[in-house]
Amino acid sequence: MVSLLVALTLLATPDVKVVGALPRTGAIDQAALEKLGPTTVKWKEHGAEHTVTGVPLDKVIASFGFEPGPMGKDTPKSEKRKGWKMALVATAPDGFQAVFSCAELAEGMGPTRALLVWAEDGKPLGPELGPFRIAVLTDQEPSRSVHQVSQLEVVDLRKLAKTP
Repeated sequence: MVSLLVALTLLATPDVKVVGALPRTGAIDQAALEKLGPTTVKWKEHGAEHTVTGVPLDKVIASFGFEPGPMGKDTPKSEKRKGWKMALVATAPDGFQAVFSCAELAEGMGPTRALLVWAEDGKPLGPELGPFRIAVLTDQEPSRSVHQVSQLEVVDLRKLAKTP
């Protein structure tokens, strides 16, 4: 029985859970990520340059229905760009986490470029890094480049804020 469980685990397609304040939640695997339009770019980490392949984090959460929300004079202030009042928490199985504002991840909004990566230097990530990791191309140090990402959670910060 144990060997059957091990075999099924080995056959399972690796994925990342996507949960939280989103219209839809679930899991995303490499095949689904590739449908979102992967990018391959150069990235420096610890002084070494690598070529990584992945998908921007904003595209990942958009595939689960994330939107920045409306903006305009007829939109109540509390609802203006409500998506920009959210954060994305990336978590690894060992408990390591990195936090991003959803606004900083949006192309054209902030300078942050962060990818959910599955390949480095033309090869799948090894078990010490993957099967998925975060590569933050714009950070000066790799402290938010989470190895072995298991979950992405969108948190509505308005629910955490204490009103006077």
